[in-house]
Amino acid sequence: MSQGQRRDSRRGGFTLIELMIVASIVGILAGLAIPNLQTVLSRARAADVAADMEVVRVATLNYQADLLSWPAEAATGAIPAGLDAYLPQGFSFSRNGYQLDFESWSLPGGLPGDPNTTMLIGVSVVAAEDDLGSAIAEFLAGAIVFSVGNTHTIVIDRS
Repeated sequence: MSQGQRRDSRRGGFTLIELMIVASIVGILAGLAIPNLQTVLSRARAADVAADMEVVRVATLNYQADLLSWPAEAATGAIPAGLDAYLPQGFSFSRNGYQLDFESWSLPGGLPGDPNTTMLIGVSVVAAEDDLGSAIAEFLAGAIVFSVGNTHTIVIDRS
């Protein structure tokens, strides 16, 4: 048996050192990818929330156009009376990780600087998790009028 044949017969698999190096590299790559994956997932959920808020905004404006009034305020997670007819079938204000809240504020005396605005109509999202709340705040940065903790509100109309 020549020496070249002996080397080939001993080289049937990987050495322990080679396996440990590969496992270390995979571990480092996974450590880099997992936080990015969580950020991407939070941003995707924030986009879902924004889409739900847009659905409520359009439904509210259609309600107002048909009935010449605004829906009455309802509890967080509950659809205001009559608004369900303007929402897609099966639409819910209580979702996995967040709830929507229809807001109607009467402003006797009006807004500072705009006394003619006596009512604000809005939709709020109340996020259950800080990561989702932060992603929503970042995603809706230009639209948010009020933001307190994990509750973010956009104004639909001012009357």
